[in-house]
Amino acid sequence: MAERYTIDELARRVGMSARNVRAHQARRLLAPPVRIGRTAYYDAGHVRRIESIKALQRQGFNLVAIDAILGTQNADPDTDQLATLLQRLGLDHPALVYALVQHGVFGRADDGTVRTVRPRALRSALELRRGGVPTLPSLQILADVLDALRDRTDDLVRTTCRRMVDARRTPGGGGGTWEQLEQDTVVFTQCLVSLFTEAFRLTVENQGRAAAADLMAGTGDLDFDLDESELVDNG
Repeated sequence: MAERYTIDELARRVGMSARNVRAHQARRLLAPPVRIGRTAYYDAGHVRRIESIKALQRQGFNLVAIDAILGTQNADPDTDQLATLLQRLGLDHPALVYALVQHGVFGRADDGTVRTVRPRALRSALELRRGGVPTLPSLQILADVLDALRDRTDDLVRTTCRRMVDARRTPGGGGGTWEQLEQDTVVFTQCLVSLFTEAFRLTVENQGRAAAADLMAGTGDLDFDLDESELVDNG
């Protein structure tokens, strides 16, 4: 039988007040419950969603930033099958899970279970299965790409951010409340993320087709070594 909680039961399950649960729902960070008769019930998807919110809060993100990261989705992207896979991954490949936790793709709930924090990043890795890449190598590739990007883009991000900050200044500008500064920072970060996302997408599209064609034809070098003891991919 599927897990089912009243709002008070859900609040106890995730360690927060019913008022905070309702606040997340009002912000559309949490999908509405399902009504059965006169009673509203929440399910395991709501639990996972709240754990993702809590994981981001522990990393220092406020609710405005969390809204930008997770989006106002009506359904949690984790299925029961994916949740089971993540727990197996945590047991069998802790180093990989640790790496993805460090990058913010995964988080650990208070009970130690692995939760998805950045569902879009996870989906992008699992999409590699359409190209015949099994689940474990897909996640390892994601971790390696994130490692490489973090090492290579820090200076570029900071330099670009400085140029954006300098360009937006006007004579006599500045000031404002801390709340306004916080809101401006979130909007500014979203613009920066959008710029880099589209620039990187364009670069990969321009370079990726030729590189993939060379490798698939056997004319390139593919340097990727992975232990054969990988998860069974049922997806």
